[in-house]
Amino acid sequence: MKSLKYRLKKHEVTLTNTDWNKYDDRLMKAVERGEVDKVAAVLSKKGIIPTKLDMEGRSAFHLSATRGHLDCLNLILGHSVDLTATDATGKNALHLASRNGQSLCVQKLLQHNCPVGNVDLQGRTALHDAVMAGCSSSVKLLCDSGASVNASDFDGRTPLVLATQMCHPHICRLLLERGADIAIRDKQNKTALTLGCEYACKDAVEVLLKSGADVTAVDSFGHDSFHYARLSKNQDLVNLFKTYLDNVTKGQSTAVSRFDP
Repeated sequence: MKSLKYRLKKHEVTLTNTDWNKYDDRLMKAVERGEVDKVAAVLSKKGIIPTKLDMEGRSAFHLSATRGHLDCLNLILGHSVDLTATDATGKNALHLASRNGQSLCVQKLLQHNCPVGNVDLQGRTALHDAVMAGCSSSVKLLCDSGASVNASDFDGRTPLVLATQMCHPHICRLLLERGADIAIRDKQNKTALTLGCEYACKDAVEVLLKSGADVTAVDSFGHDSFHYARLSKNQDLVNLFKTYLDNVTKGQSTAVSRFDP
């Protein structure tokens, strides 16, 4: 698997192949400022390509989605743009709207049938980005449009794993309700619970424990989730885990005693 740095470098080669002119610059600035009339005026010029990348690897189309300038986005969408066009990091407009919590732009792009399964240079879908932003509205929109809740990026991390790492318990709960597999492991054999403990995300860990996460699972280094909870030095997390383990032990003891002669 080629490194992200290599993929970015390779992608950058294409950025110098298209001439950037004054109209491209005007369009970018108008979108950046949310100046709808000026956007419309520039788009009326012959040969304008809203998906053309500047030297930073951005386009006016991508910027409108990133900033949440819905009126500008609507104008550009009416210009027959390539919905799958990507920026320098391999993200399309749907990725960028999702990553920046712009749920209205996410909705508009989905209405135009922007594909939900495309991945960026890290192998992440728009749902991964929406999860990282902690935007439940975008997550729901993407799931309703068929986004895979168990899609793994190039590190093997699913939206649930990222939601846990980013300490978004409400997103964890939402993904689990939508069928996220709590037991999926990444390239280091770590589960969402393991990474939640490693990143000391107590509230997210609590959601996972209540949803039946396997506390005995070990990663490629032979460590379980409680090991990482202790390493985090987050006493609230350690106490949560101890209480859970104590309750499990008591429950098992009670179950065994019922069958004793």
